[in-house]
Amino acid sequence: MIEQAKLHDQEEIYQLICILEDKEINKDHFMKVFQNGLENNDVEMLVYKKENQILGFISLYIHHYLHHDDDTGEIVELVVKPNYRGLRIGERLITRIEEFAKECHLEQIELSTSTYRKKAHQFYEAHGYKKDHYNYTKDLKL
Repeated sequence: MIEQAKLHDQEEIYQLICILEDKEINKDHFMKVFQNGLENNDVEMLVYKKENQILGFISLYIHHYLHHDDDTGEIVELVVKPNYRGLRIGERLITRIEEFAKECHLEQIELSTSTYRKKAHQFYEAHGYKKDHYNYTKDLKL
């Protein structure tokens, strides 16, 4: 079942984000950002639950850019527990977030994924996403 994330989901979602990033994320920062996201109308966070266990998570941030004709959405996180991948949980989450984006009359959805995540690239392309941007990063904590 897919539902909106709630404050009491934060620990399980934190664990999923650590899996996504393959490292332990700063928990204090995560908690602050998660709580802010719950209160922000421009953020949609959904969980996929089965038997009261969160198996997947997706977040979409709505952006208001000058260079677009309408608002856009950005999928910032999408993660499914490793033992549950291949069961179409990610597909269900992305379909639901796309329905939400259409309800909000968004122009498009964008997302970024690391270059080494080849299976993620295949997943997104299989679901109609095109690789038509470059995303550059610069580490400011050197």
